[in-house]
Amino acid sequence: MVDAAKLHEIHPIHCYSPKGDTVSFKAIRNLLEKTAKDFGVPIAFCLEEITSEDRGSLVIEDCLVVYHPKHRQDYYSVIFRIRRERESAFIQKNVYGRSLRFNPCDVFKNGSQDGDTMESTIEDAEYEAEKNYYRALQAIFKYHRC
Repeated sequence: MVDAAKLHEIHPIHCYSPKGDTVSFKAIRNLLEKTAKDFGVPIAFCLEEITSEDRGSLVIEDCLVVYHPKHRQDYYSVIFRIRRERESAFIQKNVYGRSLRFNPCDVFKNGSQDGDTMESTIEDAEYEAEKNYYRALQAIFKYHRC
């Protein structure tokens, strides 16, 4: 389970309408998986639940987690959440987890940066690999507007 208090919002919430019923975790996964494969970006998925509190009551929400298959514990994961209102679906993305090199707020600057603003005192192959992974994910998200 993912604690909602540990999530960092990374992109504006996207609204899909009027056919919001076609938006699903399976559809998001298929779209991202195909594009990542086409571009050689390592990507893995799992379904999780987010827990939060609302006026003293526990709230559990389903989510799709996107992560690097070899770096699940030391790279940030991206969490997709779907909220539905009437005929519209809203997709929200959050960063979750930890990185030894990056601040969660700098990983995806509101979807408008290409990653060049990420700085670190560690100029090595691991730093570049992690930075390039986040850049690749951001490019995939921008390409599909999700």
